[in-house]
Amino acid sequence: MITVTPKATETIKSIMKDAKKSDPIRVFFAGYSCSGPAYMMAFDKKKDEDVEVPIDGFKLIYEKELEPELKEAIVDSVDTPDGPGVVVRVKSTGASACSSCAGCH
Repeated sequence: MITVTPKATETIKSIMKDAKKSDPIRVFFAGYSCSGPAYMMAFDKKKDEDVEVPIDGFKLIYEKELEPELKEAIVDSVDTPDGPGVVVRVKSTGASACSSCAGCH
């Protein structure tokens, strides 16, 4: 099951308050990066086939088929030049979509 750090919980609650949102937050597959699969988050409505994870003050949702990939995922808080945010960290499977590039930026 997805783990949300205490700092990420507070960051998410703050983002929800600022955005005046109460919708669940969807964790979704966003493609591959150099280090493997990448996941992102967005406000969304729950669908019948979704897994729902209640967290302190909000709910995370994701497609049931992502459960094996997200079972050890950690949502953590990060500081960016644009302010605080959150990231979804998953254990890398070693798979990537990279072929030959100059490197990640």
